[in-house]
Amino acid sequence: MKQIAILTLAVMLVSAFYGPGIADEIENENNSQMTLEERMEYLGLDIPDSVKAIFEELDKEPPPVLLNTQDVFDWRQMGGVTPVKNQASCGSCWDFAATGAFESAVLIEDGVEWDFSEQAIIDCNWGGSSCNGGWMSDAYAVFADFGAIEEDCYPYRARNGFPCEQDTCVVIVTLESWENIPNNVNSIKNALLDGPLSTTFTVHDGFSWDCYENVYTSPNHAVVFVGWDDNLCEDGAWIVKNSWADTWGDGGYFYMPYGSCGIGHYTQRPIYISRLPEITYNPEEFEIYVPYGGSTTETLSLSNLGEGDLYYRIRMFNSAFQDSFGYYWFDSDNPQGPEYGWVDITVNGEIVEFPGNPDVSNSGPYDLGFDFEFYGNTFSSINICSNGWMSFTDSTTTAYYNRRIPHSSAPNNMIAPFWENLNPGLGGNVYFYTNNTDSAVISWVDVPDTHEEGEFTFQAVLVAPNSVTFQYGDMGPEGPIDRASVGIENAAGTVGLQICYNETFSGEGMAYRFELGQPAGEFDWLSVDDDNGYIYPADVIDVEVTCDAGDHQAGTYYGYLSLDSNDPEIPHVEIPVTMNIGMTSVDDDPQLPLKTSLMQNFPNPFNPSTEIAFTLASESEISLDIYNIMGQHIENLYKGEKSAGEHVLSWDGSKYASGIYLYKLSAGEKSFTRRMTLIK
Repeated sequence: MKQIAILTLAVMLVSAFYGPGIADEIENENNSQMTLEERMEYLGLDIPDSVKAIFEELDKEPPPVLLNTQDVFDWRQMGGVTPVKNQASCGSCWDFAATGAFESAVLIEDGVEWDFSEQAIIDCNWGGSSCNGGWMSDAYAVFADFGAIEEDCYPYRARNGFPCEQDTCVVIVTLESWENIPNNVNSIKNALLDGPLSTTFTVHDGFSWDCYENVYTSPNHAVVFVGWDDNLCEDGAWIVKNSWADTWGDGGYFYMPYGSCGIGHYTQRPIYISRLPEITYNPEEFEIYVPYGGSTTETLSLSNLGEGDLYYRIRMFNSAFQDSFGYYWFDSDNPQGPEYGWVDITVNGEIVEFPGNPDVSNSGPYDLGFDFEFYGNTFSSINICSNGWMSFTDSTTTAYYNRRIPHSSAPNNMIAPFWENLNPGLGGNVYFYTNNTDSAVISWVDVPDTHEEGEFTFQAVLVAPNSVTFQYGDMGPEGPIDRASVGIENAAGTVGLQICYNETFSGEGMAYRFELGQPAGEFDWLSVDDDNGYIYPADVIDVEVTCDAGDHQAGTYYGYLSLDSNDPEIPHVEIPVTMNIGMTSVDDDPQLPLKTSLMQNFPNPFNPSTEIAFTLASESEISLDIYNIMGQHIENLYKGEKSAGEHVLSWDGSKYASGIYLYKLSAGEKSFTRRMTLIK
């Protein structure tokens, strides 16, 4: 028995062609509360006559020897079943049965829990199956010839009539084939040893989930066998996964006596062979310098060190966190973001005194000692509210009830590191410090909320001319940690950037920086020459990434490449891209930090030796390995510590045959792969 290690993926693929509200549309149908009579209107199994003839001959075969005689066999207990789904008011049981069985086959073989798209099968099968009815082989044929794609990329609509858009999504896995199983208990039990099966039965009036018995007439519903229990229903029963939501039956499952309602007729087993890809990419971020009106192209290298074909898709996006004025925010988890470094001002800072009731009090203005630019205006002082926000212009508002950012109501011209009902009168202090030159810090230290559910330590750091950084120490532990607003907004409350609003936000040990760049306007400056395709095992491709200044003004522009693939370990990654128009290249400033990267070997092609150069952003434990074209590891060139900076290692290929080889640099959690050619 394979060990199942379920990997729950937080898939971030976004559908480019389906709008929001699809899940709500299906949920609003309230399908989970349908009566049996209503459900029977959407059973939707339609078996071709040619298929019936095939199974008629197959069912004449004698039962085989039973390979597993245990009383109970249940793939739910072994982590081999994906969650129950809801076909809603669409006759797509054939689709859900085949998809559910295939999901289980992949889960058992790879240990990865995928959620495949049923809507893609409805829209894209070429056998004519639809919400009006269909046959499971039409779904299996799509999985085998095209492949399975994710639900998140191609959401279920429970409707016919949509164009096939499966090419807009990354293929996750492909089905090897499928086989028909004779309708006898031993054959089905033996087939179940490899994984769940799609099957059919007849839904009669009065059908229920608990040991329902009736005669066989003609199958009208498709479901998934997940196991058996010889102790149930007197003489034994199948354990069956349905597609009527997990609010029906026993969490979406039912138990049917062997032979009842003809269950087991037209059973099929999907055959899946694990061939997992493994993606590496280089570099992890781009900082591209572009002359006025010109363009610059750099290379993104994608490689596949796995055993299966790697499918990928690249999309270009403007920074997800930019407002229309040009402000961006980045956190300390982002390569472009700030490093966390708490600034302690409890000794040299001024304690902020809040007049009246410190629970709802505004103090100031405090002289910054320098000019600070904020949304196109210049300010030299700031007001501080006890409730976790500041304003350059509002010295009277004491709002403790937070709002979305931006909002037209006061306070405006606001910086809100943690806007919530805080009360310095119950403990802790708020501090203000300025160096009277270019920097100021406002810190809340151990300040509780009004209900004393937690204590909060955070600060805002202002650096001229226009940089704002939030930093978070101890936050909470509970209470209002999910009832705050964090962000900045302009004087009218019409433009701003919100990091969070009434959602869980601890931020502990994190920094968030707001900085001003050029408003991107129409997003036309970032492109790639090859935005989708596949990479064979042990192969590398280079994608050209181009930044084009066009008519944009000088300045810094932020975007990212969204790289999706069918590597279950790295299904989605965002590669930051910074375009600097009319600025100095990083190569011209030796004081700027290096990035971890792997260069192309030189010379290439080579005979018999070549040099491999790489840079490390910090001291790291590294490994530099050589692979042949089959992806087999043939040599470790170096393993151990290396200091930050540039390094060069030589590889002598004298004892190896001419051909293509791969070299892989692993540095901490990062890895990069390139291809080289040995010619003798």
